[in-house]
Amino acid sequence: MRDYNKRIFVSLLWLVLGVVLIALGTMGKIDDFWSGMGAGFIGVGVVQIIRYARYKKDDEYKEKVDTASKDERNRFIANKAWAWAGYCFVMICGVGTIALRIAGKEMLSVACAWAGCFMLVLYWVCYLIISKKY
Repeated sequence: MRDYNKRIFVSLLWLVLGVVLIALGTMGKIDDFWSGMGAGFIGVGVVQIIRYARYKKDDEYKEKVDTASKDERNRFIANKAWAWAGYCFVMICGVGTIALRIAGKEMLSVACAWAGCFMLVLYWVCYLIISKKY
């Protein structure tokens, strides 16, 4: 795992941000949504710190994580999963746009259409960048 110290620092930032959000929510400065987000940040920070501590102490776990992150098959599967997720997102946005328009939810229909369009534009830009790189 590269940048071990940087990752620990970021995890500590998640913890601090979570505590701040919960404190602000308790004082009534922000609404409950942000307090819940703070609890989520604390959870993420704690889990990540536990993972990094285990990585640092357990040589067998360290080898397993390093092998999994460098394995070509795992990278191929991850890239395929992202490709499928993007494709499914665009299709769901298309169906959602039509269904929401039929249901009379014009604003949600437009939001769904914009999300799908944004994803397609993002794909196109990424494709141009990657095609020049390789």
